[in-house]
Amino acid sequence: MNETPQPTDVEVTRSLAALISTLNDQGAGDDIARERLQGIVTGTLGGEERILVAVGAGEPGVARLTDRRHAVLARLQRREGRWVGERAGAPLTGGYIPSSGGA
Repeated sequence: MNETPQPTDVEVTRSLAALISTLNDQGAGDDIARERLQGIVTGTLGGEERILVAVGAGEPGVARLTDRRHAVLARLQRREGRWVGERAGAPLTGGYIPSSGGA
């Protein structure tokens, strides 16, 4: 069975930025359908659903980006008439460590 790979840090950041800029540019209100949010994220990832959008019942203007295991990768919410977001948790991949030089 072919499992969908985990999203990368770049994909999470790109998806969050696409959501925030699209929603703010279009003047989207609190009551936005999960399917619309998922469509933006999936389009950003070239048609792959590597990042899922979760919206809680009774939480208008709040959404979470999760992986397939439902680990929260980022959050977004509407505050003072604007959509804002933040990454959640530690980076998904290790950082670059340069060599000490020399042989």
